[in-house]
Amino acid sequence: MEEELTILRTLCDESASRELRLQLMESYARLAFATPEHQVVFESIRALFSRGPISAAQLGVHLTKRGFPDIDAREYFPSS
Repeated sequence: MEEELTILRTLCDESASRELRLQLMESYARLAFATPEHQVVFESIRALFSRGPISAAQLGVHLTKRGFPDIDAREYFPSS
């Protein structure tokens, strides 16, 4: 579970290269995360990624619109 959290935080980390984040998204696109919340967050990150930098607020809004208002998006950013 900690590995999944690390991957999600890397995807939200603007200091990580875009190429690395794209590789991670491609690698994990066909796999199911062990934690259902992590799967939902991953899907939202993938949906938002092409729009530019992802903020915790933006991710939180996306998760809420998808029906997951109780997920704390701030947990998925490296400074958390």
